Amino acid sequence: MQTRPDIKQRMHSILFYLLLAAAVLMTGWLSQRHLLVWDWSDNARNSLSETSMALLERLDSPLKITCFAPENSQLRLQISEFISRYQRHSAGIRFEFLDPAQHPALIRELGIRVSGELRLEYAGRSENLSQIDEQSISNAIQRLLLQSERWILSIEGHGERRFDRQANHDLGQLGSELKKKGFRMQPVDLSAQQRIADNADVLVLAGPQTGFLPGETKLIVEYVKQGGNLLWLLEPNDLSDTLQPLADLLRLTLLPGTIVDASGAGLGLDDPALALVASYPDHPATRQMESLTLYPHAAALEYLPADDWQITPLLQTQPLSWNESGPISGEIERNPAAGEKPGPLNIGLAFSRKLQGREQRIVVIGDGDFLSNTYLGNGGNLNLGLSLIRWLSRDDSLIDIPARPAGDAQLNLSPVSGMLIALTFLVLLPLSLALASLSVWWRRRKL
Repeated sequence: MQTRPDIKQRMHSILFYLLLAAAVLMTGWLSQRHLLVWDWSDNARNSLSETSMALLERLDSPLKITCFAPENSQLRLQISEFISRYQRHSAGIRFEFLDPAQHPALIRELGIRVSGELRLEYAGRSENLSQIDEQSISNAIQRLLLQSERWILSIEGHGERRFDRQANHDLGQLGSELKKKGFRMQPVDLSAQQRIADNADVLVLAGPQTGFLPGETKLIVEYVKQGGNLLWLLEPNDLSDTLQPLADLLRLTLLPGTIVDASGAGLGLDDPALALVASYPDHPATRQMESLTLYPHAAALEYLPADDWQITPLLQTQPLSWNESGPISGEIERNPAAGEKPGPLNIGLAFSRKLQGREQRIVVIGDGDFLSNTYLGNGGNLNLGLSLIRWLSRDDSLIDIPARPAGDAQLNLSPVSGMLIALTFLVLLPLSLALASLSVWWRRRKL
């Protein structure tokens, strides 16, 4: 028969386990509704910066993020953990995985190139990202959040390449990509204009086939003098007298002939007039470029330094290249007497200067075919075209995400230190635990 103290003790035990079960259930219930995370890593590198968190507060529509990665891959786990940092601060982020092998048509349609690539969609605009870090994702979100219209004006009326056409030499595919990213394109006929609109973020001059009237040239030169941003796509022997005032303003000249590149033969390219660019300077317009870019029938550029312009060679050919002034057929070799210079040669130049309290930006490239519908899908041509437009329209300065590297990301040990650590944890520590266990067993056995 149980005594009263025994009954009381049993009741206390039952109450304790009931309270413990209630606490566990309550903790689980709260964890589903309130998420608390503490980041104790060095520099809080596993959390979003305050800038990114403030950016997420501006989301007023759902942000859909799709990751194209194979099923049951470690890559999915890593990307999911990274995107969860954004989801903890915004309930409007919808994230899902798609297996590229099961959606080949969608992969081609969306232009997905690598496993693990992200596609962000917001308010009818979209952008693809292959580099997954806080700076890249937050910059992409802010570009999608842009409410103000960014205008790209393209000059027409002289046989220029058009953003709204799909002919092989036109820029229709690039124009479609730019529209997805919030840009608006507007063709401009200078013969019917008194001035170029002030709201133009970028003016594009893309390979005119006929000359300009004096009044048209004056409008372009005045636009540049007043601080307008310009993308000028030239072709070999394309610097007509009517555009010479613009070239003089930039102190720019074209070398005679067309660039030929012997290094392409090693990559299986049969056309010697296909110039290659494999490395890029540390410039905002090319800093993210890693892929090879191709330039068919390009012109080489030269420039003179100017006090008011900061000039950066953006695109340079391989050493085995030169500007061929003769016919490109049969056996060809460089002729120094004809003004043919060895590579590296400049294909693209970036001009910038401070004017009226703001930075003016100009890019001149001795080729327009690399952005045409025919060649845009080769190498990194599309990414380069988008990067150039973003830099010219000042998208590169939208947000500054501070880098927070780990202070002790590497452990460097001498051979002696490594041997001592291995001996301690692999031999001495297990042996000590075994001896302690044996001692306890022996003492209990003697009792």
